[in-house]
Amino acid sequence: MVSPELVMVGSYDYRLVVLSVVIAVLASYAALDLAGRVTSARSGARSLWLSGGAIAMGIGIWSMHYVGMLAFRLPVPVQYDWPTVLVSLLAAIFASAIALFVVSRKKMGLVRAIVGSVFMGSAIAGMHYIGMAAMRLPAMCHYSRGIVTISVLLAIVISLAALWLTFHFRGETKSGGWRKALSAVVMGAAVPVMHYTGMAAASFTPSLPTTANLSHALSISSLGMAGIIIVTFMVLGLTVLTSLVDRGFSAQALELESSEERSRQILETALDAFVGMDSRGIIVDWNAQAVATFGWSREEALGQSLSRMIIPERYRAAHEKGFQHFLVSGEGPLINKRSEFTALHRDGHEFQVELTISVMQTGGTLLFAAFVRDITERKQSEQALRDAKEAAEAANETKSIFLATMSHEIRTPMNGILGMTELVLDTDLTTEQRDNLGLVRLSAESLLSIINDILDFSKIEAGKLEFESIPFDLRQSLGEIMKSLSFRAHQKGLELIYDVQPDVPEALIGDPGRIRQVLINLVGNAIKFTEQGEVFINVEEESHEDAITCLHFIVKDTGVGIPAEMQGKIFEAFSQADGSMARRYGGTGLGLTICTRLVKVMGGGIWVESQPGQGSMFHFTLRLAVQDKPSLGSVALKPEQLRDLHALIVDDNFTNRRVLNGMLSRCGMKPTAVEGGRAALQALEVAKSTGRPFPLILLDGQMPEMDGFTLAETIKKDPELVGATIMMLTSAGQLGDAARCRELGISAYLVKPIRQGELLQAICNVLNLPTQKKAPLVTRHMLREARSRSRVLLAEDNAVNQILALRLLEKRGCIVSVAGDGRQALAALEKEDFDIVLMDVQMPEMDGFEATVAIRERERSTGKHIPIIAMTAHALKGDEERCLSAGMDAYITKPIRTHELFATIERLLGNSKEAGASNELRPMRN
Repeated sequence: MVSPELVMVGSYDYRLVVLSVVIAVLASYAALDLAGRVTSARSGARSLWLSGGAIAMGIGIWSMHYVGMLAFRLPVPVQYDWPTVLVSLLAAIFASAIALFVVSRKKMGLVRAIVGSVFMGSAIAGMHYIGMAAMRLPAMCHYSRGIVTISVLLAIVISLAALWLTFHFRGETKSGGWRKALSAVVMGAAVPVMHYTGMAAASFTPSLPTTANLSHALSISSLGMAGIIIVTFMVLGLTVLTSLVDRGFSAQALELESSEERSRQILETALDAFVGMDSRGIIVDWNAQAVATFGWSREEALGQSLSRMIIPERYRAAHEKGFQHFLVSGEGPLINKRSEFTALHRDGHEFQVELTISVMQTGGTLLFAAFVRDITERKQSEQALRDAKEAAEAANETKSIFLATMSHEIRTPMNGILGMTELVLDTDLTTEQRDNLGLVRLSAESLLSIINDILDFSKIEAGKLEFESIPFDLRQSLGEIMKSLSFRAHQKGLELIYDVQPDVPEALIGDPGRIRQVLINLVGNAIKFTEQGEVFINVEEESHEDAITCLHFIVKDTGVGIPAEMQGKIFEAFSQADGSMARRYGGTGLGLTICTRLVKVMGGGIWVESQPGQGSMFHFTLRLAVQDKPSLGSVALKPEQLRDLHALIVDDNFTNRRVLNGMLSRCGMKPTAVEGGRAALQALEVAKSTGRPFPLILLDGQMPEMDGFTLAETIKKDPELVGATIMMLTSAGQLGDAARCRELGISAYLVKPIRQGELLQAICNVLNLPTQKKAPLVTRHMLREARSRSRVLLAEDNAVNQILALRLLEKRGCIVSVAGDGRQALAALEKEDFDIVLMDVQMPEMDGFEATVAIRERERSTGKHIPIIAMTAHALKGDEERCLSAGMDAYITKPIRTHELFATIERLLGNSKEAGASNELRPMRN
């Protein structure tokens, strides 16, 4: 226990105290920065940073300690033993090394932190008290054990805090981060606490000086102290600066390393094999997918020749040649392109791969980067798709052949049924027999219609339905369609009317057969579902641009109508408005589906407007090309010859009157329309009284109160009207009408619906204009009698069809010879001359195609050409093309329609005008 009276009183230079704290803060900041550098450094660099950092940090801590000691002033001179001072410096460096070593570990657990703080705190305390022991002065130094113990504990606790802060902020990337600076201030303030606590533990009492301990003692002057401070700042500053520079380079290196690592990860995780090759063709890179693709490990592949590793032997020479060519010229067929080639696996099997190669130049050296994808599965899938496509095409072809076979097998017996029925109906029969046969014909035609629908739908589903693009006359085609439907309409007492607006182009290009199919279906439905009233067809032009016209067809009826909820369903296959419709009216429900497909292919659409009980309006549009140079018709009419001609139209149906009025007005005539016989007589009286009687009168055959024949008879009894030309227009011809027409002096008898061209031709005929000689009554029978007899060779193997065709032809006055196959037909042609040949396509021994080729071959030497008409039960488009390409002149399908057969014969025999007239006039019975 030292007496307080003997203790020397000391004091502190607070400037040096503050300077010691600043040095402590700077040293702490350097420690935080050095921890990051030591942590990020590797191998030798790590040891260098650890040793260098420990020295710099130790100097800073030691400098703080000695500046703090120099700040303490005693009333006696103080010197320092420099060897002892060096030992204290080593203690500081040791403490710093412990700190940097602990905080640079990947993990710092609690035990490691405590052990490190004990060693570090003990070293710092040792540095302090060793430094105190280096003091040489005429006084004795005494220590308080309690305070010394506190100072050591403070050193350990402060070391623990310093280690935790340093470890936590070692990853701070910014050198000037505020958290790092704050931590440096905290640590810098805490470290001097331990120093000044240790200083407080010492007390000094006077004693006599001894020379024995002053052999290595040095006095620290102001200059020396300034030197220590300057050197300390320089060392710490240089340390921080070096750390900053290294951080910059390290950041670049780390980024480069990170980029390389990412690139490597991308390559290693890529689904394609990656192969790197140098300019010698040696493999320098090989990713994991390359191992999986080719079977060679990375270690086995690196340093090996690429061509020997993955290229089949038969392709290696070509590869080497192409590689050398690229090295010389810089050009290659595979560079920067996607290509396919055959690769070699380690086990020897070959497989297809897709390859892309790019070239890089680094440091004057060429490197080739190749991405390789195994496309074995893709090739297998492509082959499977090709096989499936071929199988589907084969199935479609089989389906097509089946359709053709079914068409032939069904139409052949149907031809016999319908044809023989028509022949029998042309003979003398009882009323009951005629009715029964009429039912047979109706049933056969219904069956044929159903068969046609099913075959057409099957062809649509099989994608075998083809379309033509040929010139045709819309009004003429529409008139022929209406003519074929008129009998059904008139049987039900319906008016069938059609009208084509004047602005609709006449000469078009398209598929008239498909248009006919759509109209026959829609108009046929309208007739089927209408019990009374009329069916009206209107055609108008919706738009016209670039020689393409869009036509709008409307089929309007006064039938049962369709509920709104069913209007979308009727266009679906096998659907009708409801089940009762199918039971009452029959049908397959395919007609509108077929129409929808046909209209869509022809660039249009189809829809319906309808209300139950008020009828329906079916609309459809078509896009058709307009002919540049319309072909001339068979009859050259001159409408100017009819200009200003007054005509009287008598018809009780308003729509009929409107249509007829439009037809005549478009030709420049001046029609007057009235609705019945009495109104007609009044109009005739008015015209007669004004001195302008009607030279032409068009009468409807069936009218209430006074029909057309009664009105004609009344007109002919008036001497002033007897010169008028009367034309009878009727909805249904009756037996005996021809005789009545002749008796009453009626000039023409035409069946509605009537085409504009047909009506004008008839007017020209009856008015004795230059187009044709006047006939007392124009009928098909008259034309038939004037026709010369033609010699026909019939080549047909089916007995029923032979009898049917023979009777039809002989009934028309033809002289017919029958051949059972192609060979017999050739033999017949050797013996006799014929005007025309009807050739069945499918026959035994020699079919129709072979026979036709043989006939055409013979004709090369004679220069003659006999017309050949193909008759076949096949109904596919390809069959018609095959017939025509074989040398046949025309093509008709079975069941044979009488009017179609004879129209074709007459056309080929050069009698097209007579054929046209016979088709346009209603057949009548006398």
